[in-house]
Amino acid sequence: MKYYRKGSEIVGCNGEIYSKYDLSPTGDSLLRVLQKYPSASDDPLKQNLPFQPLSYRDLMLSEEHYYNSASGMAQVYYPFTSKIGKLYSAMTGWKFPAFNPPALWYKQPIFYQSNHLAIYADGSPIHCPTYCDYLDVELELGVILGSPIFNASVEEATAAIAGFCVLNDFSARNVQIAEMSSGFGPQHSKSFANSISSVVVTAGEILPKVADLAGRIILNGRLVRECKPGKWKFNLGEAISHISKGTRLHAGELIGTGTWPGGTGIEQARFRLQVGDNVGLEIDGIGSIDNEIVAEEYFDVA
Repeated sequence: MKYYRKGSEIVGCNGEIYSKYDLSPTGDSLLRVLQKYPSASDDPLKQNLPFQPLSYRDLMLSEEHYYNSASGMAQVYYPFTSKIGKLYSAMTGWKFPAFNPPALWYKQPIFYQSNHLAIYADGSPIHCPTYCDYLDVELELGVILGSPIFNASVEEATAAIAGFCVLNDFSARNVQIAEMSSGFGPQHSKSFANSISSVVVTAGEILPKVADLAGRIILNGRLVRECKPGKWKFNLGEAISHISKGTRLHAGELIGTGTWPGGTGIEQARFRLQVGDNVGLEIDGIGSIDNEIVAEEYFDVA
């Protein structure tokens, strides 16, 4: 089942109208989340959000994305290291070890807590911060929780998934390196803006075929990347179970899967976003997001 928001009402895939005051008696946990947590009607950047997430955590499930992003970062910011890595791979046929994830990544799902109040709607302008000279896009699958869990088993964590959306985790690459090296994880590089699709889809329609999903990045009307989820180190149930360790999770929280391989510009330093660009993300069977990149001064109301 697919839903989207139209004003104060939620619309189903067949045109059904659901009021926020008429809580779902059907057992549809995704619909209950949309009804209980409407977007901010007084914020034009959020009016088309299907719901207001209560929190936002982002995972890193793909080793291929990690390696290719590290390689792209080196190509842009550490060209000497990039040359060594290419020479090493050419001579040995192996991946350059310095671009691999850290040891902890192989032992447990890695995630960080981001800014759930900076999640904007499909069609909303997204600003490029003044401190950013490499604005990037990240195509991810957004996971919406539909029930509370605590120290959940893998099965309980999987059952808590209510639905899915398309997620764009905008990133400022030039400040990300220093922030990640600080030991505290991403800060300004990841907290200024994200966007999600206006359409959300119930878990039952997507979970059985997650590995077979297909997505793409469209930049200024031109297809620049096609991608799939790739091989994940941990599945969604394992990852969410880990997140719930000693932590109470609630219906309405949003979790990103991490970027799909090829679902970003920094991998092999393929492209970066500029003010004036229009960037679209699509995932078949779920929906799409489209955002125009604007200068930070766009929001200057002083």
